[in-house]
Amino acid sequence: MAPSSNRNLYLAATVSCLTAGLFGYSVGFIGGEIVLPSFLSHFRLDHLSAIDAGRVINGMGVGAGTLVSPIYISEISPASHRGMLMSGYQVFVQAGALIGFWIAFVAQAVLADESALQWQIPVSLQLIVGASLLVDTLMIPESPRFLAEQGQHQAMEEALAWLRRQAPGDPALVAEKLAVEAAAGLNAKLKQHSFLKDLAKPDVRRRLHVGIGLMVAQNMVGLNALNYYSPVIFMTAGFTSVSASLLLTGIFGIVKLLSALAFMFKFVHLKGNRFWLQLGSGVCAASMLVLAYCVHAAPAPDGTTREVSITLVGVISVLMVYLFSFSFGVSLGPLSWNVCAEIFPLHINSTCCAITTCTQWAFQIVIAAITPPLLAKIGYVTYLIYGGFCILSFLWVYVFVPETRGVGVGKPMDELFGAAVPDDEESFLEVSETTALLVHDRRRRSSLAAYT
Repeated sequence: MAPSSNRNLYLAATVSCLTAGLFGYSVGFIGGEIVLPSFLSHFRLDHLSAIDAGRVINGMGVGAGTLVSPIYISEISPASHRGMLMSGYQVFVQAGALIGFWIAFVAQAVLADESALQWQIPVSLQLIVGASLLVDTLMIPESPRFLAEQGQHQAMEEALAWLRRQAPGDPALVAEKLAVEAAAGLNAKLKQHSFLKDLAKPDVRRRLHVGIGLMVAQNMVGLNALNYYSPVIFMTAGFTSVSASLLLTGIFGIVKLLSALAFMFKFVHLKGNRFWLQLGSGVCAASMLVLAYCVHAAPAPDGTTREVSITLVGVISVLMVYLFSFSFGVSLGPLSWNVCAEIFPLHINSTCCAITTCTQWAFQIVIAAITPPLLAKIGYVTYLIYGGFCILSFLWVYVFVPETRGVGVGKPMDELFGAAVPDDEESFLEVSETTALLVHDRRRRSSLAAYT
């Protein structure tokens, strides 16, 4: 496709990625919010019922978006663009987090500590993105695959024509239309039996083990602990003023965004998924263990000074946080979603991805809940625990996670996980892999969540 013909495709993908921006922002601004003087004067950290209620409502929408948006982007994208567009979802997550990190710093620097606006503005900015998402979704079509599965073939053809900016009778569009309809027909056939019957198959259980395990690892290595509580962590490293800790947190957001961009445009093309998962887990483990030592060796803040006390171990602590976040951003961060998106059979893909996504959110809640008491009670040992989980992640990936990079959907992926493929299903999938709409080989997939 020429760049001009992709305009509508990029527009639809961008609108869908707004949910990723909301997700990232909610992660980014919380850590800065809870150390703002204005917030602390209005709320006690053990009496946040109104804030918690708002987070639950917000989380329902954002949580649904983290499942639906990647599916939508994958279903509207041709194979040649799917990897880049899905990696863009992770970029939006980190861009949202970056804005969330910096908005707290700006609010603290510009607004008086006595002003309620200091904490209200960071919270309220979510309304802008949410309203934009509400309006912009009216501009984009339903997923062609969804429309085909609902039997709305005319609407499906119109959606494809809009996304590809091609006339309804264009040969390439007709070929894609036929392929989508055929895939929808096969999907309907396979959906006739229950998910529990599929779950009885060893290959499906193995795929779920890999998917759930990656989502558990993504959280238990400790990245979200750094996301939520990085200002507090920087304070314990000797950067005791609010402005200094928020500034370092803002740089933390920049590092995360750079890692997402590096993965999207460079790293994803260099090595396979297992390589990055293992390398990332190993570097994350080393970073956490060094961070634990530095926090243990750093002089404890006396609680009476607001001045920055820069020490060597404090600087190393900050660098370890940045090294950890970059390593995570090119490994477990995007690739957990990537592998989950690639490994499940088409007819149960949505169900399996819902399970892995719920796992991700459940363990994110666990990390957000246990990190503050751990930091308060055992201090640097918290980082030793997370470092231990990084080591376990490395070993688990080595033993259980197969290489999925370069493995095509359908028969090749089924064979990778030891599934038996009937001859009729095999022949269909092989034809669909080489149909005119997929002139690029789908075996070279590199997405954050390439649902096909």
